[in-house]
Amino acid sequence: MTLDTWLISISNWYEAKQYDQIETLEILLYSAPNSVWGPTLTDEQSKAIACWLDGSLRVFEHTKYHDKKKAYQMLQYASAKLEVAAFNSATDIDIKDWCLKRLQHLTVLSLEFCNQQQDQSTWNKKAHSLIEMHVKLMVSLSWNESSAPNLISPH
Repeated sequence: MTLDTWLISISNWYEAKQYDQIETLEILLYSAPNSVWGPTLTDEQSKAIACWLDGSLRVFEHTKYHDKKKAYQMLQYASAKLEVAAFNSATDIDIKDWCLKRLQHLTVLSLEFCNQQQDQSTWNKKAHSLIEMHVKLMVSLSWNESSAPNLISPH
């Protein structure tokens, strides 16, 4: 699927305002072309990555109360995609910056989710692992959040 085709499909999902059709959204999210994450910053890419992240968060919100495992997996999937873009040496610096800022948000969201669960022993281990991995990621990138501009808008 090309970026243009995917953008049309995801835009149609939003325009239909059938937000309860999460399965359709999930299919779109999992079939997103690699160009959603770069490497070149274009208007289409910017819209696509913002829609993709928004869709991922919608799936998380829809599943967090009745399918905790799926909700957590969606956060981890979204984080992994953003990490890949951030580590790709060919990715535009502004895309990397956007991804890292959103990755920090997803990490906090994941930690909050873990802390809200009943089975604290299992979820505490996941939270501890999240913190360790995020610190290692940020150190390995030597990223200074205040040094790069935020040029990608959410929509």
